[in-house]
Amino acid sequence: MSNDTNQTAERSLRARQAEFARIQRIGQIGGLEVDLRGNRFKNVRSPEYLAVHGLPPDATHESHEAWVARIHPEDRERVLSHFLTTVNGPATEYEVEYRIIRPSDGQTRWILAKAEITRDELGAALRLIGAHIDITARRRAEEQRELIARELSHRIANIFTVVNSLVRMAARFEPANKVFAEKLESRLQSLHRAHAFVAKKEVGEGGLKSLLSRLLEPYQGSQGQRVVIEGNDAIVGPNAATSLALVFHELATNAVKYGALSAENGAVRISLVADQACLHLTWQESGGPLVVEPPVSSGFGSVLVERAARSQLGATMAYNWGSDGLEVTIKVKLVDLER
Repeated sequence: MSNDTNQTAERSLRARQAEFARIQRIGQIGGLEVDLRGNRFKNVRSPEYLAVHGLPPDATHESHEAWVARIHPEDRERVLSHFLTTVNGPATEYEVEYRIIRPSDGQTRWILAKAEITRDELGAALRLIGAHIDITARRRAEEQRELIARELSHRIANIFTVVNSLVRMAARFEPANKVFAEKLESRLQSLHRAHAFVAKKEVGEGGLKSLLSRLLEPYQGSQGQRVVIEGNDAIVGPNAATSLALVFHELATNAVKYGALSAENGAVRISLVADQACLHLTWQESGGPLVVEPPVSSGFGSVLVERAARSQLGATMAYNWGSDGLEVTIKVKLVDLER
């Protein structure tokens, strides 16, 4: 190969390296390589890594201890434990988010670290190659969104309180509407519990079982065993949570008035069975008054349940008035349940 060819290849390589470095700077991404043999943790940091972490140019081979010291004190133990567990285990991929305090300006920055680990034939870690991405802007946007969501949730809770107060006040001044007002207030309280569940779920807590437990807690009785929820858990979204609140509140209310929960030894069992596309919910009452025949007409509550299930959830409902008690089966697509 001629000198001209070599020089051309070298210029092309340098141009690509410069372009790659520019992409890293624009994306605030820093490359790194760590020699993991014998837990020596010998580091090689790219110039872009040094810029992200606020390090001087001569910190290319910074020590492992220097990296640990730069991690925010509140994240340090978690991150170090995760790093050592990953390196000393069988994993070939490493990922973690944490805060650092940059030496250059004292700023706190959020880092997303992603890497691949090379291992020998016995599984011992040899080398880690990865990237550190500055995600501070994203995390701050998430924190702002969570702050707004909490404030909105607080305001909605206040609205529920005000509306319930208005309903109770109307019932006092118009005794003829007392029964209707009590039913309306009860439904509003059920929706309030569903809203509280959804607001809490935004930070990653709870699925369908958690929602049903919260909705049906007032009907559990002193022993806490009158309502049993079993089977597969599932993800439930805010729209579905509101619809389910109406459905199960009405089922529970009717069970207290006429069904299993009206008897001392009555109980309700809710079974959740999921397949690839749908969730099948079964409401089974037992131990209540003997069911002679199904009701001849549907009240407002039943109509409300049917509409909530069909129009908002896209679900189907079927009633079976067996002698042991009412059985209701609800079939809903998982994709609709998650909305």
